[in-house]
Amino acid sequence: MRSGVSAPVWLIALVLAAVSRPAAADDRQECLNGSKETAAAAIVACTRAIESGVYEDGDLSNLYHTRGYSWSWTSRADRVDLAFKDYTDAIRLEPKAVSSLLNRSHIYNQRRDYDRAIADVNRAFEGGLSDYGKRIGYGERGYAYQAKGDNDRAIADYSDSIQLNANNDVALTARGSAYHAQGDLDRAIADYDRAIALDPKYALAYYNRCLVYREKGDLDRAIADCGQAITLYPRYRDAYYNRGSAYQAKGDVDRAIADYDQIIALDPKDSEAHSSRAMAYLSKGDFRRAIADFGQGRVLLWFVTIVLLAVIGWLWSRTSVRARGRWSGRTMVEVCEQQIADMQHRNAALERIALALEKHSLGQLG
Repeated sequence: MRSGVSAPVWLIALVLAAVSRPAAADDRQECLNGSKETAAAAIVACTRAIESGVYEDGDLSNLYHTRGYSWSWTSRADRVDLAFKDYTDAIRLEPKAVSSLLNRSHIYNQRRDYDRAIADVNRAFEGGLSDYGKRIGYGERGYAYQAKGDNDRAIADYSDSIQLNANNDVALTARGSAYHAQGDLDRAIADYDRAIALDPKYALAYYNRCLVYREKGDLDRAIADCGQAITLYPRYRDAYYNRGSAYQAKGDVDRAIADYDQIIALDPKDSEAHSSRAMAYLSKGDFRRAIADFGQGRVLLWFVTIVLLAVIGWLWSRTSVRARGRWSGRTMVEVCEQQIADMQHRNAALERIALALEKHSLGQLG
């Protein structure tokens, strides 16, 4: 009787074992062979394989890593957090999981946790990397060093990446940015030139070179490069802004305003674009539009500030005149004359602003 009960139980157990192992193996294969098009199914398969209890150590770590990477192919709002957790679990199971370390370092960089990003890359190098892995590692660590302001180390890492692949336009552009931050403008331009030669459609390289030319005072080249960046990426807000700034520096106010218009069309709440356009309108003497961009409250604040500065300047000049033994009489006369001239200029500006404010308050500005 006893044997009659136990035999079916053992038979069921054997059947279940025979079914569960191939199913887990199939899930593992589907997980590891996932793609962007099959990301959702791959994540489900990875999850089943992870929860099956069949895999451990390195194999289980690899499943976590693959699921972590698969999250990046989805549109979920929490995909980065989910990926981060999976990479962390993969590293916990296999401390030398170099792919997970590099991917997690990228997320740390996104989160501006640069010290942890650098630590993960260092661990990945210690675990052993292919040349491709080294290029990724140098890029992530260089980015973190640059964000921390350590441009020398950033340049060293970018240079090592370029040495492994001379056609790495991303590393060339990044190193150019680090050279720019150091003030080495010619080397920055040389790197951007190489990057653009490798990829003539690389908008970031054109934009970054625009910034360097702008700093060198070569406004025409700055305008041309920002224009090329905009052609490649018509929604490039920063390129519009810097081209507008270059136009304004050249005295071409109308074109500057047109670029600021483009920014505001992309983002009507962009305060920096409104302020820049307001200054451009002021330079044209168009106070109505300038006030509209600044906002009446802000103009009133400026008005009060200018008045206070004028009063302070006047009081300072009177106090300085009365102070004996500190300056010669002639010097103080010159100081007073300068203060009076400054106040006259301020008063003229105040009168124009006050007139515009008065019209605005009467509803005449439309």
